[in-house]
Amino acid sequence: MRLLARLFRREYTFALVIGCTDGILTALTLAAGRVVSSHDPIDLNLALRISAASSLSGMFIFFTAEYARLRTELVRAERQLNFTSHGRLAATQLGKAVFRDTLWAAAISNVCSFLGALFPLLSGFLLPRPSWLAIVTAILALGVLGAGIAHTVYGNLMRWAVALMVAGVVLSLVGMELHIV
Repeated sequence: MRLLARLFRREYTFALVIGCTDGILTALTLAAGRVVSSHDPIDLNLALRISAASSLSGMFIFFTAEYARLRTELVRAERQLNFTSHGRLAATQLGKAVFRDTLWAAAISNVCSFLGALFPLLSGFLLPRPSWLAIVTAILALGVLGAGIAHTVYGNLMRWAVALMVAGVVLSLVGMELHIV
């Protein structure tokens, strides 16, 4: 129960959203060409490989960006406190906390990215016909994610859902054109 409480703390919302969105969009880009133009259905091995690639690259990107952002906050705090030497806050417990929080958030993003990519690909694996079902599932998942984001940030539900679904359609078209897998 403590793990779930920690996972769903408000400060990890960004990691959840970026992980799920990245996973779904990466899966669309990588698999759309195969889903639409090939007569071979998505197999479990392909779904797992795409999900793993999505989650690993997403994790490193997230960790790098988030760690740099949080360390920049420490630098800004040093400037506001008029510290004469640089890096003093990073050498304290705050610096260690930034590193731990970033690792935890990157792990959350990693899992969400893996599951976000795996969900639509598994639908294509479990229900191979019609072949475009995986793409529709991914786009609908983006719509649900957009609605969830809108609810969390008190935004317009339709705008968020449609914006993420349009991004899914665009990346599906890019994936069909590139035909990566």
